[in-house]
Amino acid sequence: MLTDQHCIVCANTWLLQIAYPSEVENFAEQLLKVQDNIPICASILSQYLALYSLELGPQWVVDRVKSLDKNKEIVLEALSPLGEGSVKGGEGAIYLWAKLPHENAYDDFDVVRWLASKHGVAVIPGIACGCPGNLRISFGGLTEKDCRAAAERLKKGLEELVRDGLRQWLKLIIEHKQTKPP
Repeated sequence: MLTDQHCIVCANTWLLQIAYPSEVENFAEQLLKVQDNIPICASILSQYLALYSLELGPQWVVDRVKSLDKNKEIVLEALSPLGEGSVKGGEGAIYLWAKLPHENAYDDFDVVRWLASKHGVAVIPGIACGCPGNLRISFGGLTEKDCRAAAERLKKGLEELVRDGLRQWLKLIIEHKQTKPP
């Protein structure tokens, strides 16, 4: 027997219908066991990748970490316009936190949109990770060449942000909204 209780509406209007026999004894308890293991057990693919990396030996890991260290240095330099003490993280992670200038005068999402649209670089708004007034910048998963290109655009954007702020960009957005037909 299916009821409305067995339907979950997800984001982007996707519909996931869950049906299970409600009369099976202890079935709900077994489902909870499965659900509890989803976040704590690595997928089979992840397990195979881990095994493969172990078979390749420690040099494979050392080589990967070297590229992370270099990318971290590149991104740290790109974040220099924000000033000393504005950047945290990177110890054991593949991202850095950067505090936005001007005492939280900017909305993280506005800065992220501006960096993406004007400077062609994507970062994560801090508020999405529970840290409003910050940006989260990843340096993992990039070749050194790609990291340098992205860091160059990021640095240019941050220099402009510190120097001029978002005034002109926000002004254009407001004007666009006012001239846009309903």
